[in-house]
Amino acid sequence: MKKAKTTSVRNRLITVPLERLHPHPANANVMDEGFLAKLAENIRREGDYPPVVVRPHPSIPGAYQTIDGHQRVEVLRRNGDDLARCYLWPCDDQTALLLLATLNRLHGEDAPAKRAELFQELVTFLPVEALAALLPEDAGEIERVLALLDVDLDALLETFTKTHDAATGGVVSLTFAVFPEDVEDIEAAIARAAATLEGKNRRGGALAAIARRYLETV
Repeated sequence: MKKAKTTSVRNRLITVPLERLHPHPANANVMDEGFLAKLAENIRREGDYPPVVVRPHPSIPGAYQTIDGHQRVEVLRRNGDDLARCYLWPCDDQTALLLLATLNRLHGEDAPAKRAELFQELVTFLPVEALAALLPEDAGEIERVLALLDVDLDALLETFTKTHDAATGGVVSLTFAVFPEDVEDIEAAIARAAATLEGKNRRGGALAAIARRYLETV
């Protein structure tokens, strides 16, 4: 049995021209330029990388859809390669979404809004409780991520900007959506840092100080 399984796996290892690889539209995984550069250097140095997981493209004949390894494909393009070593994983749309929500958590970092959209698609196939048994998140975390879809961040930022500018004349350049259980720790850290500062925008200065302190320690 083991020998037959090994043969099957080997038969799924294929080489695909990069032009025939297309990212799954629900991919929520991103990697910043710094990590992309490190990944590119690592692949150049080692001359090897884990196979990109793909499935036959559901609507483009002869093409493949990337399920895991989006950054590897991008790096191979940047490195001037024409081909990618892939692992063929034939699957339906529901399985592809589940794989996106699990395999891709091992690389890079999820964009919260995109992961919320991915979860929104998944709940059309499975209830939250069933997803919680398959994904790294529990049911409560899935519900909180889905709640991001109900937040109009643009409208929230516009309202906050107007209020802040009227009070301080400052300019808001950043906004974040955080989970409720993180608010207390974030507020405590900002309050402690702000207590050491002077001026009108002490919270903004505190956030900058916390960021600088973190950069000094990594």
